[in-house]
Amino acid sequence: MVYAFTLPTISPLSFQSFITSPTHPSLPQSASTARHALRVTLKAHKRLPRGSRQDAHLPAVLSALNEYIPYLFAIYNSLSDKVVSGEYSSAAQDVYASGSGLRTGGLEIVLSAEIESAWRPTLSSSSAFNAVPGTSSSGGKGQKTHNGRVCGQGIHFEWAFTLTTLGYVLSRLARAGVVAALYASTAPTVEDRTAAVQTATRYLLQASAVHNMLASSPSFAANSVSTVPDLNAGTQSALASLALAEATLLAVLKDDAYVAACIQSRNPNDKEWMVHAPEIPKVRALLFARLCVRAAEYSEQAAAGLGAVGAASTRAARVSDEVIRYTGVLGRVARARACRFFGVDAELSGKVGEGIAWLRAARTPLGLRGGSSQDEGSASNGSSKGGLSRLKREWSERREERRVAKDAGTGGDKNPLDAGDDAGRGEEGQVIAMLEAKWVKMNDTINTQLIPPSAPLLSNLPSGRDIHSPPAPYQPPSLDNDQMMRMQAVPDESDDVNFGNDDDSEDEAGLSADRTPGAFPDRSATASSVYY
Repeated sequence: MVYAFTLPTISPLSFQSFITSPTHPSLPQSASTARHALRVTLKAHKRLPRGSRQDAHLPAVLSALNEYIPYLFAIYNSLSDKVVSGEYSSAAQDVYASGSGLRTGGLEIVLSAEIESAWRPTLSSSSAFNAVPGTSSSGGKGQKTHNGRVCGQGIHFEWAFTLTTLGYVLSRLARAGVVAALYASTAPTVEDRTAAVQTATRYLLQASAVHNMLASSPSFAANSVSTVPDLNAGTQSALASLALAEATLLAVLKDDAYVAACIQSRNPNDKEWMVHAPEIPKVRALLFARLCVRAAEYSEQAAAGLGAVGAASTRAARVSDEVIRYTGVLGRVARARACRFFGVDAELSGKVGEGIAWLRAARTPLGLRGGSSQDEGSASNGSSKGGLSRLKREWSERREERRVAKDAGTGGDKNPLDAGDDAGRGEEGQVIAMLEAKWVKMNDTINTQLIPPSAPLLSNLPSGRDIHSPPAPYQPPSLDNDQMMRMQAVPDESDDVNFGNDDDSEDEAGLSADRTPGAFPDRSATASSVYY
């Protein structure tokens, strides 16, 4: 499954206050207008309830980002003075620091003051920046905060946060498509599931390319953006690995009929069980097992990278424990799924005892207790003793669900968990329990094979295998020739946008600053528009 990132919000920014362009005078105003549209869209997204309504609003956020990124990329390229080879000129950096004009590809920008912007970090822990609403403070390595947002200087700060938000949106779109297809009220067909997984995989590979570009860019390592945990090179590299792990698991999920049957059995609106049982076709078990091992390696690499951010200093800002725990759970689910597919391969080969051992080995990374035999024994004892044992069993199941929620990084504020919040741990545990109960019964009545110990199997997993080639480097969209020609005109002052103030709760931005809301209107200001 895919992690549900929280999208940040931003403060107002007017590029006209910091830069001018002799060659394209309308560029600062156009960039400010596009950024204001992004700010309004992010604020509207934040106010929507979590779930389907936020997921339906994600295309609007992606559209606003795609409208803003070309303008920001033009400013970033000009101020960074990139040459054709993609390297950075040290002389250009000196000119950039001195505030002189730079020319790149016919676009000249004069930097009158250092660009300052503020973004609300969403991956940082709550104690990373000790910001008090309405005040300014300092967190991390001298990083200024205001109203819960991190203030940064330079075009690199704005560029890094914008691309990070793009990666979040792409991951959220991938998650929304998979959840809508798998957890629909009616069971999806194989074609629908395949189409949803392919679209989600494309989004995840794009997100991995975006995060990888930020992690490998030398310009961000040399600037102060690395002091924010969300923009740290280690964080971006870990997020790129996390996206690859999720994309690899989706390739397995596309043909995993066991998980689909488990989700269908838990759907109260499903009626297909009245007609026929879910079909479980034969799968390429060994291939899927090695893909799951590779996904586990990616997840463990991401968890280690996220945990290492800020660990060298006690005063440095850290990444939130929620995303670290989720990444760790995803890696354990991938290893358990690999064990399950090794067990499926053994069962298909007639080695039911070895298959049961693989299933019991899969319980270890998931943290599940007991086995099917113990569960069946407790169930039979419960039926003989009456309803007390049944109530105890239900209570233990609810306690297990709360433990899963805490282990997945969601805490206790989202109970019950939304679909996918536990990284697929619940579905995988139910599939393992279902297969173990079936195979143990079959082995006890027909085959009677010895069940080897499961500990050596888990410690001798083979190496993983990649299914996706490394994604191509992210290429930001550029302004086309028509847009560049239009920006050569002098900007119209009547088109200036009121960018509002730095308050997330502003609902009355159009009110005049010198008039009290709800008071009697000023006659001099409203004589032509107010009827008495």
